[in-house]
Amino acid sequence: MTGLTQVREKDWLQGLKAIWARAGALPWLSGPGILLCVLIVCLPFALVDVPPLIDVPGHMGAAAIEAAGPGNPLEKYFTWKWVFTLNIGGGVLMKVLGAQFGILAAGWWSTVLATGLFAGGCLWTIRMLNPRGGHAAAWSLMFVFSFPLLTGFLNYILATGLSLTAFGASLWLEQKNPRARAAMLIVAQPVAMLCHAIGGLLLALLVAAHAFGRAMDELPEGWRWRDLTNRQWLRTLDWKAIGLRLWQACWPLLATVVTILLWKAFSPPAKSMNVWRWDQKAWSFVLTLRDQSKLLDFGTSIIAGLLVLVGPFLGAKWRWRQGLPALTVLLLFIAIPSDINGSAFVDIRLLPVAAMLGLGLQDWSGARRPQWAKIVACLGMALLAVRLTVTAWSFAGYAEDYNKQLSALTHVEPGSRVLAFVEHSCLDESWRNTRRDHLASLASLYRQAWVNDNWAVPGLHMVIPRFRPGRNFTADPSEFVWSRRCAGGWRRTVETALKHAPIERVDYVWLIDTGLPRRADPRLQLVWQEGRSLLFKVRPLGIPTWKPKDF
Repeated sequence: MTGLTQVREKDWLQGLKAIWARAGALPWLSGPGILLCVLIVCLPFALVDVPPLIDVPGHMGAAAIEAAGPGNPLEKYFTWKWVFTLNIGGGVLMKVLGAQFGILAAGWWSTVLATGLFAGGCLWTIRMLNPRGGHAAAWSLMFVFSFPLLTGFLNYILATGLSLTAFGASLWLEQKNPRARAAMLIVAQPVAMLCHAIGGLLLALLVAAHAFGRAMDELPEGWRWRDLTNRQWLRTLDWKAIGLRLWQACWPLLATVVTILLWKAFSPPAKSMNVWRWDQKAWSFVLTLRDQSKLLDFGTSIIAGLLVLVGPFLGAKWRWRQGLPALTVLLLFIAIPSDINGSAFVDIRLLPVAAMLGLGLQDWSGARRPQWAKIVACLGMALLAVRLTVTAWSFAGYAEDYNKQLSALTHVEPGSRVLAFVEHSCLDESWRNTRRDHLASLASLYRQAWVNDNWAVPGLHMVIPRFRPGRNFTADPSEFVWSRRCAGGWRRTVETALKHAPIERVDYVWLIDTGLPRRADPRLQLVWQEGRSLLFKVRPLGIPTWKPKDF
């Protein structure tokens, strides 16, 4: 019986290999392989109710404000106004899902869907451009849980995932059905750009880069070494045919131009402020994979960089159509401002995409020794398994911490006004980020409470605060304070924040991971404490009643 089982298993494996061979792709780039990889990447989210990504609680709090119906206390504190802006993907998705499943489930599913599109779109692009040489695909997947996702830039991740997926679809349809490809691109570009301007712009960028790269690949063999001043050689090229091919590939990209023009015409005015932070661009190479372990994250970044640089000496190369998309995204990362119209860290978000494409589209099928390609694939899968295990372990720890911090809300009366201060993480103290930056926004979800943690940049966000207790205590980033070690002499500490805070105009003061302020305020009565986090109820004419635990 055992022998029969072994024979059947052998036949099954041989049949599976035959299917993969007919598909013309590596096993992990087959249809089932891509689906399995996406599911594995999304598994850590099964351990949490609130995805522990920095901005996601803020998105969920904003969704609670949008969904507030008549009689909800949030109505007297906030107004929600839908505007035509290129930053609404997560909000729309949460509204659609929240109407059926509730805001908590909508936040979870929105994050998982965006992550799945990000990973799946990356793998599909590799499958379409590098099916037999994508041995470094696992290295690409390591950049899914990178700065943009771990920071919780939900709109950007959703738009980028849509762009990568639509780009892969355009490559698949290019030969099968050019009309369907054009129609798909015309629809996909405005949708992706409405999710997020930069993430949506990647679709047009990738399509154009691939079209020009393909034109370069189709030039006669050895053209690089010819005398470009030889007019006779230049005349032998069919420039009309080349131009026609480029036009056929790129004319649907006019949809991106039309979307930008409509946005400029109908979006509300925004304060124009473009800032290039060159030190931030330099640091992003170090911080892109920042997660739980400095050694693991540094090591992964260094090895991935070496793989790109050393690969060509081992026979792994890019054709123009494979290398130009990654190079174009990298050049955009260098050229684009760091802050655009109130949106920060715009440039850093692009670096992981450039890394994903550069690694995944590096063709190892022509490696000088076949075992080198296998070693790259096996090491990548092993390291990816380690990183995903660490991510899952960290998610379980964040879930436990979130539950402890949110237990403070059981002491908050529904419809109250909560002034929150959270200690912002800095590298001088810890490589690991606490990811509590916008946890206070969940007070709007769980207790229908006002909190000073919402994004409210005019022309960019839909939340409009109606209750304004103080000039600088109405919306993000008024909730941030720094430890005494991180303050650096100019950033505010919790003591400085409380000194100027409009405490008499709120009902509670929630200190998240700040520790106990040095000076007692007679208006504050301690009602909850968990480690370095405290919740105070405001007493208009109270006397000092502090008896906090030592910590």
